Amino acid sequence: MTIFILNKILLVIFLMCLLNCSKHIWSMIMRLREELPSKYQVTTSERFLLGLSISYIITTIFTGIIL
Repeated sequence: MTIFILNKILLVIFLMCLLNCSKHIWSMIMRLREELPSKYQVTTSERFLLGLSISYIITTIFTGIIL
């Protein structure tokens, strides 16, 4: 039962990472499509979370969620 719950938690974390990355990709695309493109600025905490999200997605792709 605990493995089932832990697997669901890891799946939710994976989905949140995907949403975080897609939010940043969407923001970059929208900034590039503006009439006068502006610089895409990210705070330090957002950059840290984006890096964590990308690394978790890459790790999950290579290893999968195995319990």
